[in-house]
Amino acid sequence: MKSPNSSGAARRVHFLSQNRPGPRMGMGHYERLLIHHLMAESSREEWQFDFTCDGRVPSEAIRADPSMHPDFASVNGLGFATVRLANWPWPLVCAVMNRRLIGRAAKPAPDLFHSLALSFPTPSGHPAVYTIHDLPPARFSDEGKLPKWSKQAVRDAQLIITPSHFGKREVVDLLDADPAKIEVVPYGLEHDRFNQDVPVADAATLTQLGISGSFLIYAGGHSQRKNIPALLEAWKIVAPRHPELTLVLAGPQGLKTLVETHGAPHAVAPGYVDRNLLPSVMRAARALVFPSIYEGFGMPPQEAMAMGVPVVASRAGGAVPEVVGDAGVLAEDGTPEALAHAIEQLICDPDLEARLRLAGPERAKLFSWPQHARTVLGLYQSELS
Repeated sequence: MKSPNSSGAARRVHFLSQNRPGPRMGMGHYERLLIHHLMAESSREEWQFDFTCDGRVPSEAIRADPSMHPDFASVNGLGFATVRLANWPWPLVCAVMNRRLIGRAAKPAPDLFHSLALSFPTPSGHPAVYTIHDLPPARFSDEGKLPKWSKQAVRDAQLIITPSHFGKREVVDLLDADPAKIEVVPYGLEHDRFNQDVPVADAATLTQLGISGSFLIYAGGHSQRKNIPALLEAWKIVAPRHPELTLVLAGPQGLKTLVETHGAPHAVAPGYVDRNLLPSVMRAARALVFPSIYEGFGMPPQEAMAMGVPVVASRAGGAVPEVVGDAGVLAEDGTPEALAHAIEQLICDPDLEARLRLAGPERAKLFSWPQHARTVLGLYQSELS
């Protein structure tokens, strides 16, 4: 991809990230993949990248993070937590960010700022892109709050990138954004990590996790939008009719508490499963059950499909139906009754299960990180032309 700069100098993009050095999960993992593939799909003669993370973090600590790409022209900590700005007036927020980021920016100054979270504001008066995955704080009481200046930040941005049409509708409906400046760019997929050649976890490995026999798996958190109480109530309907099956919930300790609170039979919560082990464990499952009622995309269903693991999810799952298409079973809503019906629809129909094991990998071919990165680079070019 050629630089749009007529002078021949490399264009400079400055990333703003709320993720500090350390293990990457969720959107932090997305950032790592985005940056890795942007670097791979461009040359440093055409594009150069700078990086600032939230908080008071020495640049040496950022460089030492194994997940940090070595080709950044500069890396810095912002010097304070952006959460401090959440209730400030927008003009004051802009003044602070201009002083902090423009005053000490690498020379030459960035051509464009790309904030990887709405809560990390960009300087004013400079081309700005925001990635907004979804807006759970506007919908759920346990997801924190959006900054009071969210609408102003979206108004002033040149471009907003979101991974789904659902995410785009949320940004338009909740932040009064101009739909013409929102681009839907679906996430890619780590095809080298999630594919049909991933070895199935053996019995000894599963036993160490407290898993025996045939099982369904959920992998994720337990915030309100993940809808875990409804899944556990659905399982209380399904389990007595299928005692040979176990429901496995992989994730934080709170999942075990929910299993115990709901008295769900034949259900185990082994805690976090190591990211390197999780694909093999998922491959051993009869199906992935993903009951979420709000997602800006839905990586676990995407990853399961790539490995040929059938997916049960919900039509009320935000962007999940966009990801799954007709390669999974979608409950009509997120209620226990609908989820139970969808689970039984799969496990009682061997032909359907076999079809989905073939359809999933085909569906997963639609998702590519190199293509995602090339699309983002093209959007940068358009904004800077």
